[in-house]
Amino acid sequence: MSSGGVKDRDVVVTGLGMVTPLGVDRESTWNSVLAGRLSGQLLDPARLGPAWEGIAPSPDWRGCPIARDWSLATEPLIDDAVSAAKEALQHASLCSLDPQRTGCVIGASKGGLHRYAPAFAKSRSPAADLPPDLWPWSWPSAAAAHVAQQFDICGPVLAPGAACATGLVSLIRACDLIRQGTCDVVLAGSSDASLQPALLASYRRLGVMARLGDPATATRPFDVRRQGFLVGEGAAVLVLESRAHAEQRGARALAEIAGGRVLSDGSGVTGLEESADGLTRAIQESLRDAGLSAGEIDLVSFHGTGTEQNDRSEATAWSRVIAGQKSRAHGCAFKGGLGHLMGGAGSVEAALSILALQDQIAPPTANLTQIDPQLSPLLDLTMTGAAPVARPIENVLKLSLGFGGPVAALVLRRSS
Repeated sequence: MSSGGVKDRDVVVTGLGMVTPLGVDRESTWNSVLAGRLSGQLLDPARLGPAWEGIAPSPDWRGCPIARDWSLATEPLIDDAVSAAKEALQHASLCSLDPQRTGCVIGASKGGLHRYAPAFAKSRSPAADLPPDLWPWSWPSAAAAHVAQQFDICGPVLAPGAACATGLVSLIRACDLIRQGTCDVVLAGSSDASLQPALLASYRRLGVMARLGDPATATRPFDVRRQGFLVGEGAAVLVLESRAHAEQRGARALAEIAGGRVLSDGSGVTGLEESADGLTRAIQESLRDAGLSAGEIDLVSFHGTGTEQNDRSEATAWSRVIAGQKSRAHGCAFKGGLGHLMGGAGSVEAALSILALQDQIAPPTANLTQIDPQLSPLLDLTMTGAAPVARPIENVLKLSLGFGGPVAALVLRRSS
């Protein structure tokens, strides 16, 4: 990616849509973030749909759910993506799309399992007994396909999968389609619905789940008492356009996507290389794309899972990038309030970062009360705590890391 300067290659964001544990839309989510609301709770199997039938309540079942009417729900992965896409298009005031010049890049870390998995488990003869819609709903491409069909999109339809970095990877890939001249408009983002018992048990076995204390305060990014994360669910879709296309129709740009890079840290399924080389290079190359130095970043939106390795890796990467420069940045992390939305995290957190850019506010880092003293020397910036901080913000750096090694960095610039 290159920031270029040619209007038909500059990529701007003109609309945002979200569904999260903190709100059913963009504004309710943002207001909840600023108010420091927390979504972590003990899960009630009776309210979580067919995948939880027969599961007894237990203090081990913790997470950050979205309140749903399961009588109306098809598959959360799909429902949330379609809802976010509708809101994003309305926010962008984009009433009609050129099907041939519009793309859809909506990733997922896994397919929809809330309907398919329990139906498959109950079926004696899957080929004969399973409803025909359930199998396609379980594909990782299900959200992208449904959004494309809903809005008659005939350009490229892609569904990147990069574990917890999926959302940011999707945005970067969508930018490529505009910069290459393939599309004028792309609906881009990600969706995830991992509050399913088998998935939660797997994350628990991996040792990344926060198990102790009040679920509301269990996820504590960069805090000395951090112990891991709680899983959440949700989606965000962004309307991306070439600057020329947005200006031609008189649309207001919320932000410019100035640079981005996807690389890999191949240290293992959940492990991260101690030197953080992959993430460091991703940041450096993203900044080079944007024509910025690390000292010009005003806000770093960290992945911030509240696990020992993730928080140290991000702090190490930032310390290496900012070394020798005067930092003016504030830092924040959203998972203390939202939970970890897995494949949905990157797009939701990028959307929230754009709202921070719009409102000139460094968002709070929920549940951060005391930074780990081992991380303080590395975090050469001011981490926000329980309260948001009003301050000038021109450039935002958003980071994402995923199980298995994908790392991504995105630079957002305030649009003039």
